[in-house]
Amino acid sequence: MVGGTAPCFFAYETELPADVGFSHFSPVHLAWLAAITAGTVLLSRWFRGKSARTQRRLSKALAWSMCDVLAAEHIILLATGHQTVYQLPLHLCTLMPVVCLLFSYTHWDWAGQTIYSLGIAGAALALLFPDWNRYPQWNYMNLTGFFVHGGLILYGVWQLVGKTVRPRLTAMWKPVLFLAVAAPPIYLIDRRLGTNYFFLLRGSPGSPLQTLQEQVGAAYLPAYAALIVALIAVEYLPWLGADRHR
Repeated sequence: MVGGTAPCFFAYETELPADVGFSHFSPVHLAWLAAITAGTVLLSRWFRGKSARTQRRLSKALAWSMCDVLAAEHIILLATGHQTVYQLPLHLCTLMPVVCLLFSYTHWDWAGQTIYSLGIAGAALALLFPDWNRYPQWNYMNLTGFFVHGGLILYGVWQLVGKTVRPRLTAMWKPVLFLAVAAPPIYLIDRRLGTNYFFLLRGSPGSPLQTLQEQVGAAYLPAYAALIVALIAVEYLPWLGADRHR
């Protein structure tokens, strides 16, 4: 039962009081960011000392864990009657665990480049400007949000540490192509169902995308696309020297 100052762990946002969430960069939010940062650093140092075989096993375990947590979220949504078109796993950061799982078994370069350029950056931005902050700390939606996005960063860093992903400026077209293939059908779904997957129709409240939309108005979509391509290019620039060396 939801009520008072102790909302139910399984409560959906429509069942929650208005004041149980957290604001961006509040002490609680900063504590989450600090914990994820420290955990990523410590676990990556630990990961570096493992054999290549153990690193592969750990990567698979992390990818499976993210997928399992998301599956559990949807089971809870179904069980509580809250699974709707607005909760489909069609955001970039809910698709990326599947890409991580695929990469763990195939080591396909397009998947690795996408994990590096979109997975890490997308998860980091989501953690900085979470759109699940209407939930209280001890709610499964909040815990899932921080676990999955933190896991995406950790997985991507692990692949860099283990050198299973080698960013190359000449491979920048691969994540761009991934978006070019994925975004059009997602956009059509958004227009058809009134959803906002990939934030293609509007920016997340309180995020830089909302500011971008306020500044450019109807040109939001092309401006958004240009911004993503620019950010991907910036991510690959530090690897230009290594690319030339190889």
